[in-house]
Amino acid sequence: MQKLASPEPDSLALAGAPIYDHHDRPMGDCPPARRWPADRTLMVIRLGTRRVIGIAYGDMLEVEVELEAEGDTWPDGEWLSLFREYIKFPSALEEPRLEHGKLRFEVREEDLERAWTAIKERVHVTNRLYSDLLLPRDRADQRDEHARRESVDERIRQAQQLLDALD
Repeated sequence: MQKLASPEPDSLALAGAPIYDHHDRPMGDCPPARRWPADRTLMVIRLGTRRVIGIAYGDMLEVEVELEAEGDTWPDGEWLSLFREYIKFPSALEEPRLEHGKLRFEVREEDLERAWTAIKERVHVTNRLYSDLLLPRDRADQRDEHARRESVDERIRQAQQLLDALD
């Protein structure tokens, strides 16, 4: 899997700002769909095979793009939520739909390059936000779990001392 670089102050949507969903709930407060071991990198979604699958509405190209997630067949729920909440997708273009591990969208031929660039940027930003949310939270969860285990180990040591002191 590919490691993501730490975010830099750039034009990424939402970067550096609190992230809220369309109901004004802070995103990232729910438990992630998966926990990664400390030595494993986060899932990175890449755009895979792309193809024109038909003509829609007379003059629109219907495009399908496979999403590739190394080791996974589909992005998890948090990645999908971040993808859907992206606010900087050009309003003149049709929003891509996520359907069974693929992105689908309709676009006029003259807007195809602009749509492709916007979708690549959206996936890139989603990957960055996903990494920014999960890495710190997973590190904090690991610290909490370590402290909990230390506390349990100490209680066991104390109980063993009490037991050893009995005749």
